[in-house]
Amino acid sequence: MSDRLLTPDLAWELACGGPFPDPVSLTGDDSFMAMALREGMLGVGLSSPNPPVGCVLVRDGRVLGRGVHTRAGDPHGEIMALRDAESRDEDVRGAAAYVTLEPCCYQGRTPPCTAALIRAGIQRVVVGVRDPNPRVDGGGMAILGAHGIDIQEGVLGRACAQFHAPFFKLIQTGLPWVMLKLALGADGSTGPEGQSTQVTTPEIQQLAHALRRASEAIVVGRWTVQVDDPLLTDRWHAPTAPHRQALRVVLDSHGRLPGDRKVWRPAAGQPVLRAVVEDLPPLREVEDLRLPPSANGCSLRHLLHELAARGVGRVLFEGGGQLARGLLELGLVDEFHRFTSETPALGKPVDLDVSSLPHLRAQVSFKDGRWDVLARR
Repeated sequence: MSDRLLTPDLAWELACGGPFPDPVSLTGDDSFMAMALREGMLGVGLSSPNPPVGCVLVRDGRVLGRGVHTRAGDPHGEIMALRDAESRDEDVRGAAAYVTLEPCCYQGRTPPCTAALIRAGIQRVVVGVRDPNPRVDGGGMAILGAHGIDIQEGVLGRACAQFHAPFFKLIQTGLPWVMLKLALGADGSTGPEGQSTQVTTPEIQQLAHALRRASEAIVVGRWTVQVDDPLLTDRWHAPTAPHRQALRVVLDSHGRLPGDRKVWRPAAGQPVLRAVVEDLPPLREVEDLRLPPSANGCSLRHLLHELAARGVGRVLFEGGGQLARGLLELGLVDEFHRFTSETPALGKPVDLDVSSLPHLRAQVSFKDGRWDVLARR
């Protein structure tokens, strides 16, 4: 395992797709791009379906402005950095812009960032990774270059691609990024069947809330709600923007859960969806999402498409072994976070061999307050 303790800062970094390079340990372009990545992390869980692009403006080794995109329809990271510099009375003419993702070059809900950078007199743009959106895909850099701006592409490219992987998947497949979280005892089990079991320590459980904060939807199966009766709310320690919406989704195909479960209770900014396969008597303040049936209940692939249509870019699945197996067998999981206790949970071991799954982009293991990234493709 890594010798780095799982602190709240590190937990958030891992939830955002990290770990990422530390700006302090780097120099030159790499250091400033690492700063831009840190800015980008401030937009995770807020900007979907847009990417949380981070930007810093630099001249003569000094940061003039910082910015991040935090809400679809609001200014992008480059514009926010320009505004930040202006608020500091900094002149950005002749400065360099470090951007985690290629600047956009088309009129959407906001004007193109390329035009703003050109007007501001930016003379160098350092890009972490190219935007695969067909409306950009190198066009932003081409426009900037045509106006005499020096372009450098690929600085910390792997880290920036890793950070923006959820947006890339959404653009290329129409599906959100799927994170699977599973807590197992030292015996590989989630606990005795039908019994609510606290597998990991409260401290580690709290840090797992970083995964909820990084997601726009949290999904659990019926059995988890029946046994554990969770609120399923985002309880990460840091405050969040008022516009944040985090869907709580319960897979209850035939409406077998009673109406007194805690998850059905209203929570500000965290509405509840009940995924079903048939028309059922309504639950108060709960929206039913009708999905096609599958062998084990609701169609998980259809669920993901429905969530993407609602602007969800990142989904966290929590729960037991059956749901985890179903997701992995369907090839729907992009990132697997496994929390392992030092003590046995005294249940039937969950058989999950993910070592040879080609579609799994990342595996992160947490044990005894420490972490290890087992794979990051």
